[in-house]
Amino acid sequence: MRDVPERDSLSDEEIVRRVQDGEAGLFSLIFDRHYARLERFVRHLGVPLHELDDVLAETFVRAFSRIRSYNPDSGTRYGSYLYTIARNLVTDRLRERGRTPEMALLEDAWQEPDGLAEAPEERALRQEDLSRIRHAMERLSASDREIITLSYDRELSCREIMTVMGKPSVTAVTTHLYKAMKRLRELVLATEAVPGAR
Repeated sequence: MRDVPERDSLSDEEIVRRVQDGEAGLFSLIFDRHYARLERFVRHLGVPLHELDDVLAETFVRAFSRIRSYNPDSGTRYGSYLYTIARNLVTDRLRERGRTPEMALLEDAWQEPDGLAEAPEERALRQEDLSRIRHAMERLSASDREIITLSYDRELSCREIMTVMGKPSVTAVTTHLYKAMKRLRELVLATEAVPGAR
């Protein structure tokens, strides 16, 4: 049996290759690596807390049952493949209820600063900036919030976002992302121009 440090250094794609070759137990590494990030992503899509575990379990069950349909040499990271499965499941669930997926704030994208490493004035200014950004994010469309989250919070490439969001091309992703960031910037600047606006 191979040692644990070697297993931990394997890429997702190498793990998938080995699972496809019969080492099914290695799929637990995929689960451990991606569960927390997928949980935040699914929560941001508007899944109620009491359904979160079910959606995540179904995501990993589907990923495992369809492991042979993923080509590790395709150039698409396995992580973005998991996001696509999760997004499709959430979309199906919400569509059944007559709702469209909605993104929540990027609360975990901007961590609060270390109070000891920052002067009180700097901390106050930073919190004010974060408040403006969060307020502006609330005013964006669900798809604009989603593409910004995938790009900046989840750090997916444009090609991966194309797969997750079902966009027709990388150009469509970059255009949408550019316009979403432009709208966000305009909303933030508008709140700065209005005294006391939040």
